[in-house]
Amino acid sequence: MRILLSGAHLTPALAMIDFIQVNHPEHELFFVGRLYSQEKLGQKAVEKDEVGKRGVKFIPFSAAKFVNYSLLNKISTFFTFPSTVARARRILIEEKIDLFLSFGSYLAVPFALAAKSLGIPVITHEQTVVMGKANQFISTIADKVAISYQETSRYCKRKDLILTGNPVRARLFAKDLKRPEWLSKEAKGILLIMGGNQGSFVINEVIKNNLSQLLSNYFVIHQCGRANKLKNSLKELENFKKILPKSLQEKYFIKEWIEGEDLFWIYQHSKFAISRSGANAVLELSLAPLPAILIPLPGTYQNEQMANAMVMQKINGALILPQEHLNTNTLIDSVSHLEKNYKEMRLSLAKNQSYQDASAKLYQLILHVYKEKKRL
Repeated sequence: MRILLSGAHLTPALAMIDFIQVNHPEHELFFVGRLYSQEKLGQKAVEKDEVGKRGVKFIPFSAAKFVNYSLLNKISTFFTFPSTVARARRILIEEKIDLFLSFGSYLAVPFALAAKSLGIPVITHEQTVVMGKANQFISTIADKVAISYQETSRYCKRKDLILTGNPVRARLFAKDLKRPEWLSKEAKGILLIMGGNQGSFVINEVIKNNLSQLLSNYFVIHQCGRANKLKNSLKELENFKKILPKSLQEKYFIKEWIEGEDLFWIYQHSKFAISRSGANAVLELSLAPLPAILIPLPGTYQNEQMANAMVMQKINGALILPQEHLNTNTLIDSVSHLEKNYKEMRLSLAKNQSYQDASAKLYQLILHVYKEKKRL
């Protein structure tokens, strides 16, 4: 089977790629994705690099969004959209795709439509509690719709939703992970900070203003996000690091992006984390298990990052710090709260593990849909 994957939610797509390559190498995989996570700002996405490492063909693709733009842009998109679907059709035909597996986002919409027009089965998976607009549309034409949370059913009119859970990269649980080469052997009592790419700048600024205090108590590993036309956070933070006392410089490690194996080791050896609350970050932190201060990215569809964060907070695994309340005082107070309660929070996370072997369940769904389609 030749399977095309797509979607802005990269982590579960990588988890599925890993699962299929390890357990079912007879299938050939393709990935269609973005070259830029924020095209206007020229901020490069990590999709091509991560997919390429796995030996999977990466097909760059761009598509306009219907949401979050002016009326003029929406009208322009309406008229250019048929040609976008036509480009998607050509890719599906040229690569002889047998099944399209979508992980949502605007980029998956033209491929879902193109696949449907060609009689190619379509499966879409929703990672968040709140189903995004793209997946709400794709779910109306998909052969099957998989969800990570039962609560997601309220956002979809279909009654035949399949609860699979959210695919997790298997190496998250590995016992043979090695300390990152760039991390000193003295590093312990680690505070992990993750802002992602799109939501990193506000967090980076607050962290920078509180670095001396944080470094007096912790080794800090800071994933600051990739540079764009407006800001180069790595360069700014590296320059700021140089003016710190040498004893503190040696405790601060800055990375634009932390590779999977390195990140999983850090999860296992950190005290707690400060992070945005994307669906996959929340799931991985919960399973690590690593207590966290979660700062939901404002302005997401139906406040989905807050909904994700509340899942972790409800089991006493996280403290939610809304961005509008984020400042020096609230950050330090939140860190103090986790310091006092992290053992109890870690135990609570361990007792409430929600790992559902989602990759295996989703693969079985793929197999079922493909076989059913071949019988017709």
